[in-house]
Amino acid sequence: MSKLLCVLLLILPLLCTGSEAGILRFVVYHPNLPPYIYNDSADNAVVGIIPELLTPFFRQQNIRVEYLYDNRAGAEQRLYRGEVDAMMLSPDWAKQPDKLLFTDGVMPYRDYLFARTKEEVSTSAGQLQGKTICTREYYVYPTLEPLFAEGVLLRLDSSSQEAQLRMVLNKRCDLVYMNDLIVYWLAEQKFDRVQLYPTDLLMGQSQLHIAFNPRWRELLPKLNAYLMQQQQNGELHRIIQRYITPQG
Repeated sequence: MSKLLCVLLLILPLLCTGSEAGILRFVVYHPNLPPYIYNDSADNAVVGIIPELLTPFFRQQNIRVEYLYDNRAGAEQRLYRGEVDAMMLSPDWAKQPDKLLFTDGVMPYRDYLFARTKEEVSTSAGQLQGKTICTREYYVYPTLEPLFAEGVLLRLDSSSQEAQLRMVLNKRCDLVYMNDLIVYWLAEQKFDRVQLYPTDLLMGQSQLHIAFNPRWRELLPKLNAYLMQQQQNGELHRIIQRYITPQG
């Protein structure tokens, strides 16, 4: 075997590995999850708080992001298998969190019970007995799961957050359990600025994280440092304000 051929055989795997490492396959939930990450039908671009926040970082790292669509459950399984590289997912929501890597908290993620009117807002636990709650299929709600199991609350799944909101507005359920920013965005963009009313009862609070397949281990410290910088300099807040107008 010639010396040149030996050198090529040694270098080729490194070239292939380096090329693939520059592409990151990031999951976009299907149906979409605005304002966090979604497809803008006007120009078929992936937009939202998370892409806008992360794009400068990936550009600095010479990483090209490929967005792939999948449902919540399917995407998580593909992430374990390494078929995709990253998705919005917190350790509390993952089935096997020990098999993934998670960023530090990107931003608070708050779920509330929303009612159609002020009069329908539950102010005590006793008022929730027997209420039907519009929920999202495949989603786990740590705050509500014990009450669903005991029959105190009745779960009614829908295929998307937009469908959840439509169901409660059409009185197919008593209350809807949703993230506050998603409610504000949908109310403004899809439901002619309809007003909904949250209660602090059973409010679920966690941090939004980005989950990675373990092969991206070396990237994580750099990304965490970048996220902290964006939080401290106010850029994350400015991005959020470009997408939603909180209801008063």
